Amino acid sequence: MPRQPIPPDERLFRSFLAPRGFDSDVMAVAFHLYRTTQEAIGRAEAEVLRPHALSWVGYVTLMSLWVRGPCEVRDLARMQVASKPAVVKSLDVLERLRLVRRRPHERDKRLVRVEITPVGRRVVRRVQREVHRREHRLTGRLTATEKRTLARLLRKLDTSRTNGR
Repeated sequence: MPRQPIPPDERLFRSFLAPRGFDSDVMAVAFHLYRTTQEAIGRAEAEVLRPHALSWVGYVTLMSLWVRGPCEVRDLARMQVASKPAVVKSLDVLERLRLVRRRPHERDKRLVRVEITPVGRRVVRRVQREVHRREHRLTGRLTATEKRTLARLLRKLDTSRTNGR
């Protein structure tokens, strides 16, 4: 496979930071990881989620509840590596849209369990199909082997279960 040329933005960062002692390969990985993530989430929000009055956190919350079933707010925050206040804010919107329902925990009344409603299930199924089409466009230039390799490498970088270590 032919080597991809280094994009001008990356070349600029490399030439500026390398003489100052920064590892340009580490910087390039982080640069493209952040940039690609922001682009993917921004486009998904603008093209798919906003028409359904959803944010990215709201979408991931719905997906988590659809896949996992009812759970506590702290579990939703941990699963999506978001703060509890961000999840609570998204739950306020999702509840107003009748997509989720909050209930007091059966044993510990200080805790709140969240469940997806039938309307929420219908919305998340439809939205997930649209998001998945975007994911296909995002990864369309990669071969199946490259997709598996990239997924394996990104899992290696995922520090969400080790508190950032």
